[in-house]
Amino acid sequence: MIQTIPYKISHIETVQFAIFPDNFINGQEVLINTNCGYNVRSDLNQVRNVISVNYTQNEKLLMVVQLAYYYDIAPEGVEAIKAEGKIPIDFLRYMGSISVGTIRGVIHAKTEGTVLNPVVMPPVNLEEMVKNDLMLSDLNPVEPENKS
Repeated sequence: MIQTIPYKISHIETVQFAIFPDNFINGQEVLINTNCGYNVRSDLNQVRNVISVNYTQNEKLLMVVQLAYYYDIAPEGVEAIKAEGKIPIDFLRYMGSISVGTIRGVIHAKTEGTVLNPVVMPPVNLEEMVKNDLMLSDLNPVEPENKS
């Protein structure tokens, strides 16, 4: 069993960010949808975690944010992943928690001074979002840009 996967965050990329404060109506419910996905390089030395957050109100988009986080896996981590045949769910959730915390901060900073700033992104339960180990046999490896 993999105890620890050594890694470093090599890059954070803003894939998309847009706000539409004119669509906001004070006092009405804002729906917040969060998605989490993973891509793995074919050599297993990098995992990209993509977090997307959309704020909507009355079926109108208020904000869309998508960030990609590049986690470089150390050689001993790659060997452990290969030996186990998977990236463990706990590590996926751990990366996801780092990513969710970062996107929450980006949202706060980029909406400061707007009507959307008081609409705080709620906690995200990664146990509900990330339900399984990432089995190597199920992967369709990609070659994400090397962001070092």
